[in-house]
Amino acid sequence: MKTTTSQSLLLLLLLLLFFPFLVPAKFVIEPCDSSNSCQSLLSYRLPFDSKLSEIASRFQTDVTQILESNGFDPTDPLPGNQILSENTVVRVPIWCPCVDGIRRSVSTVYTVEAIDTVDYIAVGYGGLVSADQIREANKISDWDRIYLGQRLVIPLPCFCFNGSDNGLPVVYMSYVVKQGESLKSIGRNHGTTVTDLVAVNGLGSALVNTGDVLAIPIPACSSAYLNLNHGNFIVPNASYALTAYDCVQCTCGPKDLILRCFPSPFATNCNRFKCRGTNLYIGEAYEERTMSGCNVMKCLYRGYHGHKILSSLSYSTKFRCSGNRNRSTLQSTALPEDTVLGTKS
Repeated sequence: MKTTTSQSLLLLLLLLLFFPFLVPAKFVIEPCDSSNSCQSLLSYRLPFDSKLSEIASRFQTDVTQILESNGFDPTDPLPGNQILSENTVVRVPIWCPCVDGIRRSVSTVYTVEAIDTVDYIAVGYGGLVSADQIREANKISDWDRIYLGQRLVIPLPCFCFNGSDNGLPVVYMSYVVKQGESLKSIGRNHGTTVTDLVAVNGLGSALVNTGDVLAIPIPACSSAYLNLNHGNFIVPNASYALTAYDCVQCTCGPKDLILRCFPSPFATNCNRFKCRGTNLYIGEAYEERTMSGCNVMKCLYRGYHGHKILSSLSYSTKFRCSGNRNRSTLQSTALPEDTVLGTKS
């Protein structure tokens, strides 16, 4: 009996060593008691090759929002047909409501196909949800009693935490720990620290296991300091947002957290891109050398009213001019360091 027990323990250790995913994954939960929602992200590692349109359909979003969240070129022809390979990581935007006292997204619905099992369906979401969570959300009491055409709610993890981290604007991203990762490597790859990740996720230690789902604060650009006519918004680092009926594109990062807005590539039926009394379009600046340094005049995006783009001029000085009297940003999503700011729809 003693030998059998020792052999069983050895077998368990070997299983945990070579199959770490057998350790139950931990899912961070954010309690809530309000009806408000927030912008959130999913870090989705593709379990198999997928078109962008398939990813959008899987999460009930649209291709444009995935392009924005990942900083993909919005002018690519037929972007929905772009195929991303297995293990590619894609940011998927979702809205994060308060449901039954916790933050989670329940807007994604999956329609059961002929050969589906609950476990197979869960695999398609890259570890962001477990088969047991799908069973619980859909009250599936018998292990795999699902039927063709059945619509299953996919409960996905999301976080708000008041949209801030250490007093700075962030968008929280749900992240699945992959094999070999540590909090240190995860923090390094996402611009945060082990201490911050431990605090945000309420961890008792800095140890994480493969399959754990963490909340990661992604630094973001905020329009809160601008005088907008229709409210504020934030854009996660290394992404952009289309606003004003897709007439204006506002980008964040990757070099800094200054929101920069300029006419979008789709600005065909838009008007009033210029600041009144100048030849400057929104997102452009004019520099003039002086005896004491450099005067800068910028044309800033200030929102929209109907299909009318609102703008205003901003004046400032700096120690040295950049070299170009007219700094255009119309053709760039990675904008020059000394141009522009903006707003959202």
